[in-house]
Amino acid sequence: MAIPSDSARFSRALRSAILWPVGIIFLTALLFLLLIFELFQVVKRSDHSYQVLAQTRTCENLIVSTQNEVRGYLLTGDPAFAKSYDAICSQADGEFGRLKALVQDNPEQVIRADALNQAKNTWFEYDKTIISQRAQDMPVNGDLIRMGKTFIDDIRAKFDKFTDVEEALRDKRLYRVRQMKLALAYAGGALVLLLSLTVAHLVRKQMMVLDASYRTALDTIEQRHAALARSEADLEEQKEWLRVTLTSIGDGVIVTDSSGRVVLMNHESERLTGWTHVEALRQPLSAVFKIVNEKTRLAEEDLVGRILTEKKVLELANNTRLLSRTGEEWPVEDSAAPILDAKGNILGVVVVFHLPRANPAAA
Repeated sequence: MAIPSDSARFSRALRSAILWPVGIIFLTALLFLLLIFELFQVVKRSDHSYQVLAQTRTCENLIVSTQNEVRGYLLTGDPAFAKSYDAICSQADGEFGRLKALVQDNPEQVIRADALNQAKNTWFEYDKTIISQRAQDMPVNGDLIRMGKTFIDDIRAKFDKFTDVEEALRDKRLYRVRQMKLALAYAGGALVLLLSLTVAHLVRKQMMVLDASYRTALDTIEQRHAALARSEADLEEQKEWLRVTLTSIGDGVIVTDSSGRVVLMNHESERLTGWTHVEALRQPLSAVFKIVNEKTRLAEEDLVGRILTEKKVLELANNTRLLSRTGEEWPVEDSAAPILDAKGNILGVVVVFHLPRANPAAA
């Protein structure tokens, strides 16, 4: 009898070391997939029960709605109730048909659905009778009213029975779902354990590489975040400095955007125009800064329009009057200049004005 060589034993051991784990993983994975498929089927059946119950409630609500419409018509004689009743009746046939179609897999429920449909038809025939009598101003017989209550009680009992059976079926299916989930959890745990043992070493290596890459990327992000935070802080500081500077200037200052709407006013401009910064925000410059010729009393030309066209500083004549919102008039000297970006595009307009230095008093 030949003695197996070391090479042959090593080959068999190697095959066993590879094939056994692979076989176990394959079988476990196959079982896992079968359990998942079965779980989907059970969940689907359970969801179907919920659909049946929802459709049952829809049909029952339609019956209740017809009862309310009939009562309303009997009490008021308003044709709107009869019209609404007819609309519900036309809808009910389709809804009861859908209910029967949903329980086609359950012969007993099909029988109950047919019974519900028959009871519905009987109730509708009864409704049409008493609606017809009310339309002809005929008194509704008390026995007929009691008969209607009997019909409604019968329908409700049938609905209760139908619902009880479907809820019991739903609970049974939910129990099956829980069982399948438990089996799936065990199978999944076994599969995860086998897979984790197989790939643990490779994962460890990859995690070390990822950890190094992550730390490098994190350091870069932190550096960029710190630089961005410093830039934002510097920008906010510059914006605050600019705002304080503009509001502290002794001359009136109004800044607009490129469409000529006010975006900033300082305290002096508020005093002279009679507008607060909040009130003037987004208002056209011509509405806030109203200036006229002292002699002709005609409004001065559109500053924003001229600046957008000429893109240069403009100075107004000395005989210019500013009409305050409060009714006062101020002789003002002013100038307007475009605000340009680095490419020469107009971002807005800044208007600077003040009372004549020689005569600061109001006109």
